[in-house]
Amino acid sequence: MGRLARLIEGFGKLRVMVVGDLGLDHYLVGDAGRISREYPVMILNHERDEFRLGGAANTVANLVSLGAEVVPAGWIGDDANGDELLKILARMGCPTGAVVRDGGTRTVTKTRIVAGGTHGGGLGQHLLRVDQLGSGAPEPAAEGELIRRVEELAGDVDGFVLSDYGHGTLTADVSGVVVDLADGRYVGLDSRHRLLDFPGVTAATPNLEETAEAAGMNVAGEAGVEKAGAVLRAKLGAEALLVTRGGEGMSLFEPGADPVHLPVANKSEVFDVTGAGDTVVAAFTLARLAGGGYAEAASLANVAGGLSVRHAGATPVGLRELLGALPDETP
Repeated sequence: MGRLARLIEGFGKLRVMVVGDLGLDHYLVGDAGRISREYPVMILNHERDEFRLGGAANTVANLVSLGAEVVPAGWIGDDANGDELLKILARMGCPTGAVVRDGGTRTVTKTRIVAGGTHGGGLGQHLLRVDQLGSGAPEPAAEGELIRRVEELAGDVDGFVLSDYGHGTLTADVSGVVVDLADGRYVGLDSRHRLLDFPGVTAATPNLEETAEAAGMNVAGEAGVEKAGAVLRAKLGAEALLVTRGGEGMSLFEPGADPVHLPVANKSEVFDVTGAGDTVVAAFTLARLAGGGYAEAASLANVAGGLSVRHAGATPVGLRELLGALPDETP
């Protein structure tokens, strides 16, 4: 068994806390073939509803699918969509004691209307997305309760992931408490537009657009990526930065080392990029916690991300699936 495979085999011994914007993905699936006579719009013959974990909860799903125990922590509404989210987490075996329910907000839910879906999890053509957003940030009472629960349950985890989708859960106080509680333990960061708002994290996994925005620089070409990546890693003060570059692969930045560029692992079979970033941060985090170096963690994250884009919707990559896709290694 090679080194990467041995790291994967160690994922099942790990326990990770994910703190962030928990959400629900709702797929309204059916067949479309007619135009309405009342209005020039397509008619969808509804067949079924599918619910999947979204936002930070999709990172939870990927960590669980890769074998880890996961403690989700976040702030959701006291509503039907929140009920559905908690049911899915419970079915996956995740404790939900760090999920705060608040009647003053609603659970962030993204409903995708999809035509031509097939049974067994396949999804067809997306026609429309309807977003139900929360209230923006928790009130002081809800924020304090989330902090209390994070403090209560963080003692026996091996590491943390901060998953910021811009819906308000990760206030300065919440993220600051996580970094303080870590006390030397790994803290991974996945943030859409606020990378520099999380000082003290161990590593971050931004995409190319997020890197350019946070660094304030052009990222055209490999030279541009190298310059922006080095600047952003230094600004963030993190040990490592893994920049995902879509069809161009990934670039890893560590202090005192030249950037490492990894070619894309699955260039010819891209089907759906939804949730691929959550897969990357999950694999990268677990590889580091299992004892791998950053280069090894990046290699595993690259393979996992390549598998993710083959799936319809935000579908987690499985442990055996990842093992089966590894390149040949020297034992």
